[in-house]
Amino acid sequence: RAEILLFNKCYGNQKELIKQFNEVRQLNTKLSRPVLHITLSLAPGEKLEKNKMAEICKACAKNFDFEHNQFIAIKHTDTRHQHFHIIANRIGFDTKTVSDSNNYKKIANFCRKMELEYDLQQVLNPRKFLPKELQFKPRLDKRKAVLKECIKNRLSQSKN
Repeated sequence: RAEILLFNKCYGNQKELIKQFNEVRQLNTKLSRPVLHITLSLAPGEKLEKNKMAEICKACAKNFDFEHNQFIAIKHTDTRHQHFHIIANRIGFDTKTVSDSNNYKKIANFCRKMELEYDLQQVLNPRKFLPKELQFKPRLDKRKAVLKECIKNRLSQSKN
C-alpha cells in the first residue's frame, strides 16, 4: 500500500525515523507542530513515474525551504488516484524552523506550477487564494460544465 520515494537526511523504518525526527526536534522544544505533512494528489486517471514524483517532492522541499531538513516522501496506493505524502521535520540541523504560515496558499500555487511543468490536469485555485480583484470574477470550471451537461441529458431521459 505504500512505497518510499525518497529519504532526505534520515533513513530506516518507522521507529527509526520517529527517533531521528525527535532527536532533531530537541533543538527547538518550544515548537508545538514540529512536523509538516503535505499530500499531493493527481487527478483520477493521471499517472506519473516514480522518478517524476520524486522530482516533484524535491521541488516541494525547495519551494517550502525544507530541502536541507529531514524528510521522507511516500507514494500511497490505497486509493484509485495516485498520490504521495511528504513528511518533513520543520526543525533543521541548524536549529532554524521552517515557517508553516500561509501553507494552503503556498501549496495551491506550487500545485499550479507543477501542473504546468509536468503537463498535468490544471485545477483552479480556491477563491480565497486568488488576489482580491479576482476573487469575485466568475470562473469557468470545465468539469462543472461537463457534469451539468451530463445531468441535463440524464434528466431529460428520466421518467421518474
